[in-house]
Parts: sequence; structure tokens; C-alpha cells
Amino acid sequence: MGEARRAYGVPDCEATWDSVDYLLADWARERPDLDFSPLAVINRMGQVRRKFEQHMAEVFSRHGLTAADFLVVVNLRRAGRPYRLPQSRLMNALGLTSGTVSLRLDRLVKAGIVVREPDPDDRRGSLIRLSDDGLRLFDVIAPEHLSNEDRLLSALSGEERETLAGLLRHLLVSLEPPRPAPDSHLGMSVESAHAARSLRSAVGLSDTAGLLLSAVEAGSPAAAAGLQRGDLIVEVGGAPVHNVGGLAATLAGLGEGEAVELAVLRGDEPHRVVVRQTSA
Repeated sequence: MGEARRAYGVPDCEATWDSVDYLLADWARERPDLDFSPLAVINRMGQVRRKFEQHMAEVFSRHGLTAADFLVVVNLRRAGRPYRLPQSRLMNALGLTSGTVSLRLDRLVKAGIVVREPDPDDRRGSLIRLSDDGLRLFDVIAPEHLSNEDRLLSALSGEERETLAGLLRHLLVSLEPPRPAPDSHLGMSVESAHAARSLRSAVGLSDTAGLLLSAVEAGSPAAAAGLQRGDLIVEVGGAPVHNVGGLAATLAGLGEGEAVELAVLRGDEPHRVVVRQTSA
């Protein structure tokens, strides 16, 4: 038999609770009129991240680095030989301001881990290169860091890790800037489910999960099917669709002449359209 559950999926057996279960149980008692279900995911993600960062910081500190320092080393190493990047590109990869990345690089230059070199393509810029010592340091830390990460995931089986990674991919894709994928979308550009809900609510439409069409390319299979900018795709092939990855995978799998039915809301009026893959 399955384990009994309270509100928000909190188990009946308190011995199995985590810290978030206590929060959810309190709020279910104190404010049953509010929906605290997002907290079950978002608060746990934050708690897990903090615990992971604490354990990972221990590995880096043994080598005189911070996690932020190691990110610089990682980005230079994955760039490939000669393990060098323009400082501006490194700044963007790390999501830092110019001043912050300069301070971090100053510390690593002083430690002999990276080297600043003139950028022949930018007289005001610099190239940041991983030194030989920095490369050896990466080779020492990376196996230790990856083993540590593997231990941190010990509570999950291989299959559970794969499932969690897939769910997190769907969530992250919905939050990152969209990447062009015209072939898999058959002439459609879509907004993520969370953006779609915000945009529809802002104009007084139903707060419905789905993917909002932001553009339909003229002459494309999407246009031929009658899809329009502003349509909300809520089902693909009879299954609810909440993430771009699921839509792209389904559409990319269509062979020439094959079709799939989409359920859409135009405003709040339901429609069903058939999108057919055509030859280029």
C-alpha cells in the first residue's frame, strides 16, 4: 500500500519529514485558504542548493580556492587549448560585472592560476589564460569534486537521478532565454509556461498553463495549420504540454507528411488544429 499523505503531499509518518514538510504542515493549519504547493518545490531546491554548496566549498577550500574561483578555472579549461578566453566573454559566462570579475581574476593571477595577456583584437581588453599550474590544479580538483557530487546524490538511484535531471531541464529551459529551434518548432516561436501565464493574466485571460505562440512564420507548417500569434498550446497529441522541450521533441519526431493534433486556446476559446510536417 502507498504511504498516506496530508496536504501538499506531506507524509503521515512524521519520522520521514524534512524541514519543508514542517513548514507545509504549519501553513496548511494556519492558512488553508492559500496554496503553498510551490513552496514544496522551490523551498526544497533552495535548501538542497545551500547544503550542496556547503559540502562543495569544503573541497575547494582544501586547495585554497572558493567555489567562485573554481568556476573561472572550469570555464577556461572547457574552452579547450590554449585554455584562454577574452575577459569580457569570461565575465558573461560567469554572470558577473566587470569590477567583480576583475577582483576575482586579480586574486587568481596573484596565485599563479591564471595569466592576463593582451588581446590583439581588443586594445582595451585582456585575454585570460589558464596557467600550467592552473591546469594541474584542475586535474587534481576535478576528480575530487565530481566524486563529492556523486556522494551528495547517494540518496537517489541512477534512474531517480535521470528523472530529476529531466524535470530540472524542463524547468531551466522555461527560465533561460529562448534558443532558436525553427526546425523542431515547425515555424512556431513560443513563450514558456510561466511567461504565458503572466502575459495572459495581464490582459484578463484565464491563468492557464501552456505554451504561448509569440510568432508564426508565414508559409510554415504552423501557419498552414491555422495557428496564430497569441494562441496558447495546452495539449500536443492529447497530452498536456507545459514545457518547450516536450513540444520540440514531439514536433521534431514527425516524419515527412506526419501530423499531430494540438489543443489551443485562442483567447479563452478552445480550438483543435492539426500540424503536418512538410518537406523543406
